[in-house]
Amino acid sequence: MNRSDQSSDSLIAALSEARIPVENHAFIRDMTNAVGISGYRVVHHVGKSYVVATRCAGGRDLHIEYGATNGFDSEAEALHIAPNAVGRGPSSRKGTWYVLHPVNQARVGSERSRDVRRKAALCDCGMELSLTGVCGSCD
Repeated sequence: MNRSDQSSDSLIAALSEARIPVENHAFIRDMTNAVGISGYRVVHHVGKSYVVATRCAGGRDLHIEYGATNGFDSEAEALHIAPNAVGRGPSSRKGTWYVLHPVNQARVGSERSRDVRRKAALCDCGMELSLTGVCGSCD
């Protein structure tokens, strides 16, 4: 596990080093200003980098990744801190919530179908076509 932490005084410097898209910087700045952050450090972990933002008032650190930030204590806190987030939900970090940044790699609003059955089409006569497309009434 190749992991190195590097401290940064500047949010923008940390975001740039972690390769967070520039299009997300203003959203992240507004969010971290609302939380109150005392410092930032960049973590380089096998295949990805992220920014750890330490809260001034204590509490869980925020983990700022490419398209999301996690570390919020509840959905209410996530909604209060980032009301304009593209999406939010329970995080893989136990007991925390995440918010999605404007530029992300998530598929918001598209739930993968669990029902893989095909739906039959209807014939012009109103009867259901077989899966081969043949109408039992007309053909």
